[in-house]
Amino acid sequence: MTDNTQNDGRTFLEFFAGIGLVRMGLEAAGWTPVWANDIDQQKQAMHDTHFDDAVSHFNLGDIHWLDANLIPDADLATASFPCTDLSLAGGRKGLDGEHSSAFFGFVNVLADMGERRPKVIMLENVCGFLSSRGGADFREAMLQLNELGYSVDPFVLDAKWFVPQSRPRLFVIGSRTETPAPNDWSLVENASRIRPAAICEFIAAHPDIRWSIRELPDPPHYSRKQLDDILEPLADDDPQWWSKKRADYLYSQMSDKHKEIANGWMARKEWSYGTVFRRVRAQGDGTKKSMAELRCDGLAGCLRTPKGGSARQILFKAGFGKYAARLVTPRECARLMGAGSFHMNAPITQALFGFGDAVCVPAISWIAENYLNPLTDSDQ
Repeated sequence: MTDNTQNDGRTFLEFFAGIGLVRMGLEAAGWTPVWANDIDQQKQAMHDTHFDDAVSHFNLGDIHWLDANLIPDADLATASFPCTDLSLAGGRKGLDGEHSSAFFGFVNVLADMGERRPKVIMLENVCGFLSSRGGADFREAMLQLNELGYSVDPFVLDAKWFVPQSRPRLFVIGSRTETPAPNDWSLVENASRIRPAAICEFIAAHPDIRWSIRELPDPPHYSRKQLDDILEPLADDDPQWWSKKRADYLYSQMSDKHKEIANGWMARKEWSYGTVFRRVRAQGDGTKKSMAELRCDGLAGCLRTPKGGSARQILFKAGFGKYAARLVTPRECARLMGAGSFHMNAPITQALFGFGDAVCVPAISWIAENYLNPLTDSDQ
């Protein structure tokens, strides 16, 4: 199912394309994909199921072995490169790690494209990219982009400003300009939601990096939808709901504080909803224990790839003197990414991997409308 969104002649290359949510966000803002690449065959299968024209431009393969001569010209290149080694879960190996080192494959392809490389690039990754190995990884990455002629501008967007999911992500826009890159240093003198203190301090501490700090409008402060707005209406006897024994065990893993919240919900004559992750926490006696941590602010936690039981996000509902639990469904994951219309024909685990590694669609559209479109219109 191809998105037939009217475009304005702007074209892009989608590196680390995954299931195509960057494409969905950019197409909604008038962009057209001309080439895409990913190494994961299962993600390609999901991508091809939704985008019926993908066969014409999706290239399956390792980024380190791409032939730049076969990549078409475009205005923009996007790169949501693997975050594994930039996160605590991945051991913080940084850009030297097995997965996140794919960033250098992206840089090498741009270098091999020569003067054909796009005028604008967009990186997306976890916020830990900024602090990985004491900031050394981010500095190296920005200097590499400088070497290719790109001045750089980092900022943060949180998916919760657009959808009911907590998912802060770091973005970097790089632009090649024939005139000196514009900078508004007042934008980093005072921290903001989009450029928090960590980014401002990093920019101030690294004058060796060629920055291009641009003014952006204030993003939305919260999503118009809450968690219960994106849930599938599953009947009480649907087999996806856990058995009473399994739900009771989940409840038993909650802390006293979270049990108190759950009990308060049960006392109501309506359903209340929250999400749960299991996490291993140190106890006062030095032992470790698996705990069920309930989120009760109307948001889902950050979607993750289901590499272990603790990564599977659980829906918990309570009211009318009882409670129930089940795993969040793939369709609900799609909605939490702002991709509710995504056409799926994949096993559950495959779908959860695809969305757990993806981006928030309306966040990408916001960047396109407020940064990429004005930037390419002005050719600055």
